[in-house]
Amino acid sequence: MGEREPRSWHVACVDGNFRVLTAEDGFGALFGASAFELRHRRIVDFLHPDFAEGPRCALTALATGARHEATERVVLLGPSGTVVPAELTALALAGSRRIVVAIRRDAVRPHPARQPLLTPVEALVLEGLAAGVPTAELARSAHLSRQGVEYHVGALVRRFAVPNRTALVARAHAAGLYTAGAWPPRVDPRLLDGPRTAVGD
Repeated sequence: MGEREPRSWHVACVDGNFRVLTAEDGFGALFGASAFELRHRRIVDFLHPDFAEGPRCALTALATGARHEATERVVLLGPSGTVVPAELTALALAGSRRIVVAIRRDAVRPHPARQPLLTPVEALVLEGLAAGVPTAELARSAHLSRQGVEYHVGALVRRFAVPNRTALVARAHAAGLYTAGAWPPRVDPRLLDGPRTAVGD
């Protein structure tokens, strides 16, 4: 079992589009970032995509005035590839589209994540980015259009809550997605949700 740790609440204020306006340092630490680094980034982008729909709907209801407060179980994308089970409580500020969000992690310290699983195409895109493969060449090897490659890159950038391709590769390395010592880069096959034959490999 994991080690026990205090369940402190950490608070941020977000706007109607869920972008962080202000946050305490402890709030940023939940995601392996400083409070400054979180500014203007959407809080829902730091939630595990498989568990984000409920919190997103709750925050939307607060932003539109349909609800005044909400509490949701969430799974955060934490530092170094961890997933962090947590509780989120949010309160709409009267007369404003701003929302106060408080999060506290569960009492058990998170373990390194084996998730999220990647599709064979996502793995190929991550490998190509890490190797510096041009978009046109990556599109041919993945049997995609250039726009298809850009779509998958954008989806991965949002999924891993990073600002650009370079940060995406760095985050994937930090999360242990690539096989150690392999060149050209290869995603660990245990993280794939389907066979590579699906993309002609």
